[in-house]
Amino acid sequence: MGQDASVHPAPLRLLPFAELQVMERDGEIFRFGHACAVGYASIAGQLTAEDRASTLARLVTGSCAVGGASAIWVHAGGPAPQQVTLASPRGARPPRRQRAGVRYRSTAPPPEAVVLVGGVRVVRADLALLDLLHDPESSQALIDHAVRLLARDPVELLADYPSHRRPFVSLARDRATLARCASATES
Repeated sequence: MGQDASVHPAPLRLLPFAELQVMERDGEIFRFGHACAVGYASIAGQLTAEDRASTLARLVTGSCAVGGASAIWVHAGGPAPQQVTLASPRGARPPRRQRAGVRYRSTAPPPEAVVLVGGVRVVRADLALLDLLHDPESSQALIDHAVRLLARDPVELLADYPSHRRPFVSLARDRATLARCASATES
């Protein structure tokens, strides 16, 4: 009988990749996260925000923070988005060697908008949703999913954070109204 991964003598992140594959195949652990930032966890335990953030730790450098849909995934769970979104200060250049599956956005999150989750800088969930509303590349389905996960009214969120200086204000208002309607029909 295989040993339960929750009582494995070593932390899972320290195990060789081959050992992790065997444990996953045997059903002791499962794989989660993004293609470029993978984590493993015991089937006996619950994934926490710290677990999800730990998979992204090696991608967050300097003054960057996990943002957008990735920040919502860290805070609320659910399926991982297709790309990791990293928010950086305005004017900051992305690294020369960019990783596949990582999107760098110059959204300039203020220091009070960033929290440490398991030692990783992550944009607060409400501001990550606000960023999704203003991002022309995010889909309405992704926004609707984020609204359901966070249980937050996007129209009220826009009212709480006046954004007259942000680009795509009318797009954000339209998306917030659509997301509010979608969440109301599901209730």
